[in-house]
Formats: sequence, structure tokens, C-alpha cells
Amino acid sequence: MIIDIHAHIKRDETTHEYLEQELLDDMKKNYISLRVVSALEGKSIQDQNNYISDLVTRHPNQLVGCAVINPKEDSSVDETKRVLQLSGIKMIEFNSIEHGYYPDSCSNIDQILDIVEETQTPVKVFTGIGSMSMPQQWALHAKKHPNITFIFLHIGCFDYGYSCVDVANEHDNILVETSNQYEVQVLRKAFSVLPKEKLLFGSYYPTTLTKCSIDLFDMFNLEEDYLGSIYYKNAEDLLKK
Repeated sequence: MIIDIHAHIKRDETTHEYLEQELLDDMKKNYISLRVVSALEGKSIQDQNNYISDLVTRHPNQLVGCAVINPKEDSSVDETKRVLQLSGIKMIEFNSIEHGYYPDSCSNIDQILDIVEETQTPVKVFTGIGSMSMPQQWALHAKKHPNITFIFLHIGCFDYGYSCVDVANEHDNILVETSNQYEVQVLRKAFSVLPKEKLLFGSYYPTTLTKCSIDLFDMFNLEEDYLGSIYYKNAEDLLKK
């Protein structure tokens, strides 16, 4: 059993149609039981989030919805309130690289997280490329909002992998997601320092191949119980809350 905590829906560049069947076929091909999905492309953030709610409502046994929030938009606070009421939306995602802001100084984030904290909805944040996605920037928010579970995507990628592990280890409410992290020494540090409850499997579909994200663990000889926690147990616990 595998639960994929981080994937996006692919959009055809010409027709602008979301490629739903490709997403579902990829899950079947790679034995993904459940996938958390969001949309980074579309006419507007509102349209994207509405589409995701509709998509996961049509596939409730296979998909879980994640709404994307851009805190730079004037409507971001109202959009946060709105998406938390949408059918099938169980997570919130911030991507400071896609939307171009510094997480530690973007003024709307605290107000948004105050709203999210009332529902204790998990929050995914992109970490790892350049000065706009440092784990330490998001750790400031994790400290202010201890009732929110933060998922630091990609274990800080290549720029901040080592420090991302340290930050997760220092904060009870920070977990890390494993996709797009291929530096062996970073992964070894994560597996040796973090308890098994701190790691979540993600595919980063369609940007990376799902099979590559799954096979990533083969070289580390992890114990079956530890691997099971990464592949599905931790995600199962998180989604039950």
C-alpha cells in the first residue's frame, strides 16, 4: 500500500484541459492507493481550487484535495476561508517559488495560518531552491502555529537538505516529504536522525516519475516497519485527523 502525499494534476498546454486519466493511470501503474493532488496551473487560483474539489469529489476513494493559496493576492485570506469549506479539500499548499515571495516577510501568511489553525488542516510548503524557500523561513511560522502540522516538501531539495532535516527534528509539528530529494547523504541523515513518524512519501507527479520516487528507498535497506511508515502509515494517520 502506498499513499502519495504530494502530486499535481498535469494540464495540456494547448487545450488547457486537466489530464485526469493520465493521473489515475499513473496511480494504477505504480500501485498508488491514495493520492493528495493540487493544481498549480489554471485560469486563477479560485478556478484551480474549485477544479480540484470537483475532481476529488468524483474520485473519493482514490484522491484527496489540496488547495493552493498565494498569499500575495489580496483575496488570499478570503480564499483560504472559502477552500476550507470545499468538498474534499484536506490540505493547504504554499509554493513561494511559483508565486514569488519570501515566506518570512509576506504579510498575509500569519492571518491565513490563523484561519487554517482553527481547523488544524495540514499545510504543505515548498522548500529548497534559492532564497525564497528556506526551511528556516517556514520554521518561524511552524513555531507560531504549533497546532498546524507542516509538511516540508522535498526535504529542502538540494540547497537546504541537511538543514531541513535539522529543522524538522527541532519542531514537533514539522514533517518532511521525500520526493525530489536524491542526495544520498541527505537521505541517510534523514533516515538516521528523524523518527519514522516524521517522513511522508510523495511522488511529485508529473514533474518526476512516480516509479523513481518509489524506488528511491531501495538502496537504504530500511526496516519494513520504517518503510511502511513512510509509504502509508504516517499519511494515513495525518488524513484521519
